[in-house]
Amino acid sequence: MLPTIAVLLLTALSICYQTSAQTGPAPISGSTLLAASKQRRDSASPTIPSLPDANSEVLQLAVQDQWDRGNDMFGGRQLPPPDMHGGTVASRDQERQVALRKLLAEGKVKSGYDFWLSALIFQHSAKPEGMLFAHVLAASAAAKGESNGKWLAAATLDRYLWDIYQPQVFGTQFKKDSQGKWGMEPYERGTLTDAERALWCVVSLSEQAKILKDFQDGEP
Repeated sequence: MLPTIAVLLLTALSICYQTSAQTGPAPISGSTLLAASKQRRDSASPTIPSLPDANSEVLQLAVQDQWDRGNDMFGGRQLPPPDMHGGTVASRDQERQVALRKLLAEGKVKSGYDFWLSALIFQHSAKPEGMLFAHVLAASAAAKGESNGKWLAAATLDRYLWDIYQPQVFGTQFKKDSQGKWGMEPYERGTLTDAERALWCVVSLSEQAKILKDFQDGEP
């Protein structure tokens, strides 16, 4: 069985494609992913594909962001985090965010895909203002036609609200309480309708309840 978060994301993508006529960059083909996976097995470096709609510097930063967390973003593999030579993920996150702000100031972040990758990087901000910026970047990606930006815009808004001790409104966040039990609180479920959630590729309240139960039951 797929991990619960993976199920959530796959369901979100299904909602996106069913409810929106917008299209982002063409997905990477299965043969490309297979070749990328083979490349990763023979290399100590993450897979970095050539994508026509992505700035190469932004792409590199996003791939490294995921690589530091043990994810080969385009190689489809999860591995132990790499040797950071005395650094930490948090310090490297800050370096990437500084680099990305420079690219933004230089006008090099242009496409919807660029903005989505940028949001992926800033979602790891340690401060609320950084999370809010990630939300703006993801919403900008969605406005430019990148469907991946929709769910991330919702998720970063929920995370920002939690960061400032307010209830989430979409229902994208799950966490353990002090007793180790999974929950979604604080959560103001009545702020949005399921139809409004679907516009941002977020699953319905009933589906969220099922996902939460899987967490609580220890389902993988």
